[in-house]
Amino acid sequence: MKKDILQKISISLILIAVLALPLAASAAVKYCDVGGLIKVPCVENVTGPAGETTVGGLLTIILEIALAIIGSVSVVFLVLGGYRYVTSRGNEEATEGAKKTITNAILGVIIVIMAFAIVAIISRVLLTGQVRSP
Repeated sequence: MKKDILQKISISLILIAVLALPLAASAAVKYCDVGGLIKVPCVENVTGPAGETTVGGLLTIILEIALAIIGSVSVVFLVLGGYRYVTSRGNEEATEGAKKTITNAILGVIIVIMAFAIVAIISRVLLTGQVRSP
């Protein structure tokens, strides 16, 4: 019974996110008039992975996206470990498993933060030749 309610709530939240995110993204798009009734999204001065002109810039963006995804997964495991710890009800094996999950998730977050810093420093040095920020 409880699983069914949790499953229905999860599916509802996923559907809301899937339906609402495209609407929020399209609200930020600027449309240009090309004549008559037709309006198309403007792509002036757009920066992003497709706007990069160097391989190094593209690799930096890909690494930053990958690190963001990995960091998000680490935070999800941190929350999962906390949930397992709270619901262990004094069971030693479950408590130890939850503690290991929390420890590994914290290590994952620390590694991702350090990797972000390393990627930012190396990309700045290799792409711009500057060691310090301007």
